[in-house]
Amino acid sequence: MFARHKKHPLKFAVLALLIINLTAWSSATAWDECTVDLYQAVVDIRLLSPCEPPGFSPDDAYDFQESFVERFEDQLVGYKLGLTWGKGLNAKEPVYGRLFSSMLRENNDSIYLSDFVKPMLELEIAYIFGDDVIYPVTLENLQASVDKVAPAVELPDLFFKNLSDLDWKDLIALDVGPRRVIIGEAMDLGEVDVNTIMAVAGHEGQIVSKGVATNNMWGDQWSALLFLVEKLHSRGYQIKAGDFVITGAMNSLAFIERGNYKVDYGGLGMIKFKVNGRKEAEN
Repeated sequence: MFARHKKHPLKFAVLALLIINLTAWSSATAWDECTVDLYQAVVDIRLLSPCEPPGFSPDDAYDFQESFVERFEDQLVGYKLGLTWGKGLNAKEPVYGRLFSSMLRENNDSIYLSDFVKPMLELEIAYIFGDDVIYPVTLENLQASVDKVAPAVELPDLFFKNLSDLDWKDLIALDVGPRRVIIGEAMDLGEVDVNTIMAVAGHEGQIVSKGVATNNMWGDQWSALLFLVEKLHSRGYQIKAGDFVITGAMNSLAFIERGNYKVDYGGLGMIKFKVNGRKEAEN
């Protein structure tokens, strides 16, 4: 379903003892003391802010993200938007991160809390691209490049220790905290008006979160996609045929716990998944 991209020298799914070492940046605290064991060890991560050199900018944070993901040997399958409500964490604008094949899970799959530090629940819409997005982009050619649309649940990980001091540049630098993404059955774009989609998430039969597609700073899904295309282009990147994009949480902040989840997207479909404790304990 998704595009194939260049593989990198260290497999993302087995990021054992990952250490980021950016010696070109001078700082009182070494970067390798700030980012260790990020995905494989599943531990709290110190904020990058204390390790940032003077004048550390959003562009520096994206430089760090690109260096960070270049170490993964995994298939890049798409992108995610975050902070799309346009406020919080001192953010000047929404942010984006990259998504990889090892993060994907099937509908009706099992999710394990032992894979997370602080697992969250985000109700999203996924856009699956049939063609490369050509720049300069217009709404018309952007819509024409989208092949399918699907319900999606992102289960990101808020893995930082000091959440009260979390800054948007920390979030950018560590790829906007991806962990798991579940994508439901896709349908043709012409079958649904994406801006009318509503989602209701239930846990063990009790409603725990709701969201609407227009719950972003633009009040419009297509404006979110256009923003991402522009940001990627400014960094020298492009959405490719086969990629998918999730456009940001439609719901407010929510965390997951053990049990069965069902997320109803109305005419767009349904996603179900089960949250367990530790995978090893069940084998």
